[in-house]
Amino acid sequence: MADPASMALALKAGSAAATGISGFAAAKGEQERAKVNSFIGRTRALQTDTTAREGLEGELGNLRAVLGANEQKAGVGTLAMVDELRSVRDRDRRIQFGARMSEAADWRMAGKNAGAKATGSLVGGMIKAGPSLFDLYDLKKKE
Repeated sequence: MADPASMALALKAGSAAATGISGFAAAKGEQERAKVNSFIGRTRALQTDTTAREGLEGELGNLRAVLGANEQKAGVGTLAMVDELRSVRDRDRRIQFGARMSEAADWRMAGKNAGAKATGSLVGGMIKAGPSLFDLYDLKKKE
């Protein structure tokens, strides 16, 4: 049977390694969740953009239908109003799209940070698993 000091060092090393592996697994899970959320954020951005474009086309289509039903031709005032509507809606669409893409970028960065955290946990656990020089010195001194 091994001496108690060696057993204590082995248990300490095993515990540190297990802690490092556990931290690695948790951070990898966090990284995967961040990747999924980033993908969802990008999808929402594209959906927001598409919905805004469809809404604008619907509004302009309604305006054209009303003009046609009243047998009116688009004049200078009507065209200016259409241009202003298009300008405002396009600006709103770009702002919403940018905000959603920014959220997706934030999730992507969180995923990168979690990946770095995973590596750090694993390396840190392995470093702690090695017996300290002081412990080894004390063990050798007692022999």
